[in-house]
Amino acid sequence: MNNKLNQFERVRSWASERGLYQKGDPKTQFVKLIEEVGETGKAILKQDEPEIKDGLGDAFVVLVNLAHLCGYTLEECIEEALQVIELRTGKMINGTFVKQEKNKVVLKQHKNGYYNFPCKFKDIVSFMQKNNVEIDGELYTETSSMHLKARPSRNGGVAYVYLEDL
Repeated sequence: MNNKLNQFERVRSWASERGLYQKGDPKTQFVKLIEEVGETGKAILKQDEPEIKDGLGDAFVVLVNLAHLCGYTLEECIEEALQVIELRTGKMINGTFVKQEKNKVVLKQHKNGYYNFPCKFKDIVSFMQKNNVEIDGELYTETSSMHLKARPSRNGGVAYVYLEDL
């Protein structure tokens, strides 16, 4: 095998020479990936450094092949993931990074059919543009796809809004 090829290309060359891409199946490669991840987990629990390294390498090989069988390159998948996670914020909790939902506001519908926006009616458009507003499971950042009818709130600081034609 040519050592000038990068690791991704070396894996694809190896798999192609063995007929994996001609006779392989994404479902069986996915099962293989789960198997390799399980072996890696077992090695981590046992603190078996050589097996951890072997398991991670095997999982990488299977991921390259799985991506290929699904019509992608792993490089494309990594790049797409990086574009998302580089913008992600959050914090570490018990050794795990927990992502922060970016300004997501979930509005609940009251019995009377109105939604309680945490702003005055005249400020709803700017509020929605600054936040991801979830209404009945759908995310909105603008009011152009809905008809808003306001009803004054009792405390004056909150607009109760009825949404038509969602």
